[in-house]
This record gives sequence, C-alpha cells and structure tokens, in this order.
Amino acid sequence: MNGNNSLTVDVRDAKIESKTGVSRKTGKPYRIDEQPAFVTLPNGETRRITLSHEEGDAPLSVGQYQPKPSAYWVGDFGALSISTRAKHWEPVAVAKATTRAVA
Repeated sequence: MNGNNSLTVDVRDAKIESKTGVSRKTGKPYRIDEQPAFVTLPNGETRRITLSHEEGDAPLSVGQYQPKPSAYWVGDFGALSISTRAKHWEPVAVAKATTRAVA
C-alpha cells in the first residue's frame, strides 16, 4: 500500500506508444498517444492503466505520480471521475512539497 490513502501512479518506462489509423466513420486519420503505467489504489491494489498524451507531449519520467486537483470532476449522473490524461498528474515529490508549503 502507498501508506497515505491516496492514488498513486507508477510510471516504469518513459516511453509513449502511438496508435494511428483511419476512422471508419469519418475517413479521417487519427493518432492516439499513450503511456503505460500502474495505479496503486488506497486499498493497496495495483492495476495496469494507460495515460493519454496530447500529440507532441514528452513522456512522463519514470517515477511515482499523484493526481493534481484538476484530475477530478463529477460526470454524468453524479459519478466521480478521475482523468488519465498525463497532464493531470504530478510527481509525488512535487505534491509533497506543495503540501508542506501550504501547511
């Protein structure tokens, strides 16, 4: 368990995998940039996830990440959601330093 009752994402490879193709619906080309990672849930369970990147983004470095406040939103029918877009995650060290500065 990560010890602090929060979500953490463990990036083990600083590499973005790109998928390209042509949409059957529109006939337009598309590109999906993703980075594999592992999420550790507050109960200690670890699962493989995929972080989404925007075209031209650099991959996240190897390390542990926590969600930024911008990662959370309430979606359809009141469901709490969390983003898997890489830009909504920050290194754990940065998150801890921000918490200390506020305290």
